[in-house]
Amino acid sequence: MDYETKATNRKELRLYAKLFRSICGLSSNECIDPVTLLDRLPDLEGFEDVRYEIVYGNELPKNVPAQCTLTEDGYMIQIKDTVYMGAYEKKTGGHRMHIMHEIMHTFADKLGFKPIFSRQLTKEIPPFRRLEWVVMALAGEVMMPYEVTTGMTGKELKDAYGVSDAAAKKRLTY
Repeated sequence: MDYETKATNRKELRLYAKLFRSICGLSSNECIDPVTLLDRLPDLEGFEDVRYEIVYGNELPKNVPAQCTLTEDGYMIQIKDTVYMGAYEKKTGGHRMHIMHEIMHTFADKLGFKPIFSRQLTKEIPPFRRLEWVVMALAGEVMMPYEVTTGMTGKELKDAYGVSDAAAKKRLTY
């Protein structure tokens, strides 16, 4: 399920990605390790309320590799054990992107990208107003900074930033 949120565009998301990297103390050409970042988040200004836990596969729905929920005292990111291990062992770029996606849910929420609840249940939401599109695009912009990846091939993106084939292919389209 997806929710409508405030409108944005790629250019704006690239600025937010730079801001996020700056908060993390990372340059634009450094590869981010989402697993290491999970442990650092509570120490970063503005992310003190973000926690995570590793859960067994059957604790989340079959098609949900990870999820982020807002709790009374902050955000809880739950990650399937297989996804966490795939990202930890740096074997699967997709697992790394799943974790970054959930981290970006917390960041997007803090930036004001909150669900807009509408009475019109059947309306089509354009991509630039879809919360999941915003979070996925933001995760890609953070993992593969535009200014240093322009002109790279899909293989170069995968090798340099540890992303999946799908993420690298998507990056080549914009």
